[in-house]
Amino acid sequence: MASPNKQQKRAKRAKAKAKQIRMGGRKPLALDDEPGHLAEPIPEYTLAMFSKMHDAEATSRNDMLLILLSELSGIINDHPELLDMENAENEAMAATHLAADMLIDYRMWADGMDRETAQAWLTEPQFISDFGQALDSYRESLDEPDAKTE
Repeated sequence: MASPNKQQKRAKRAKAKAKQIRMGGRKPLALDDEPGHLAEPIPEYTLAMFSKMHDAEATSRNDMLLILLSELSGIINDHPELLDMENAENEAMAATHLAADMLIDYRMWADGMDRETAQAWLTEPQFISDFGQALDSYRESLDEPDAKTE
């Protein structure tokens, strides 16, 4: 086991790298001088997902989160390089980090929020609860086809 000092240095480097990579394995999206505006173009598949999320959010936050989870699954299948496996213990954690990153980008895109406000939104207790419920619903929907084939 590494010394406490070495562990601390590793943790500090990992935190700095995660911040730089923004937990998603993607290069950070550059920001304009105006807060909340993305300077780099957003990939088409992300814009399509954001548009679906925005439409679903008009109905409910749960619908928006279910769209995120289902669309993100397809995006990860098509673009596995988006998962930052260096800064995650496993694929599920890397996918969770990517989902958080996409939610921050979505909130900035949809509402013009700055990054800090979008991150604060993501950590609100009600949002965390809603995300947990949506994740449970999504997992159940994945299990349903298995039950029908038995």
